[in-house]
Amino acid sequence: MKKLISSLFGLLIVVGLSAQTSTNDKKLTRAERKEIKAQERAERKEQIIAAIKDQQFVIESYILEDRYGRFAQVSPVTNFVLVDSSEATIQIALPGRIGGWNGLGGITDEGRIRNIQFPKKMPKHGVSFQMDVSGPAFGSSRVYVDVNPDGLAVMRFSGAFGARFTMRGNFELLEDSNIYKGIARF
Repeated sequence: MKKLISSLFGLLIVVGLSAQTSTNDKKLTRAERKEIKAQERAERKEQIIAAIKDQQFVIESYILEDRYGRFAQVSPVTNFVLVDSSEATIQIALPGRIGGWNGLGGITDEGRIRNIQFPKKMPKHGVSFQMDVSGPAFGSSRVYVDVNPDGLAVMRFSGAFGARFTMRGNFELLEDSNIYKGIARF
C-alpha cells in the first residue's frame, strides 16, 4: 500500500512539473501581449465603424443618468438605443415601475435617422459619432455616442422638448443583441 501511495505521489509530482514547464513555454513577453491587445482593439474598432456605417447596431444600457446627474442601474434588455437601417428606437424602462407609455415603466420612441456624422478628427482609441433622430415622443433630437475599443459606450441624448439623458452601456452588433422592445404608443 505504501508503494502504491508513493508511486501515485511521484506520478503527480512529475505530471505537475511537466504541466508547469509547458505553461512557461506558452508565456508571452509583455511586448507581445501589448501587440496582440493593440491588434485586437484595431480589429474591434474596424468592426464598430462598419456596424455604424451599415446602421446595424444596438447600445444596451446598464446605467441611466438624468439631466441633474442622478443615475439608476437599469436592465440592458429593456434600456437601449437600436439602429436598424434608417430606423432608430430609443427605449427607457425604469426598474420597479409598472405601466408607463411602453408597458415597461418608461417610454419607447421609434423614429427615423436623418444622418450619422463622424467627427473630422477621429479619436485615437475608440469611435465617436452623432446622429439626428426624429420621432413622435422626443421630437427632433440629437444623439452623441462615444465607443471605446472594448465596446463600452456612452450615449448622450438631447431632445426637442427638453429631454436630456445619458446612457452608459455596451455597443453590440444587431445580431448579437438581446433586447425586449416595449409598445410604442405614438
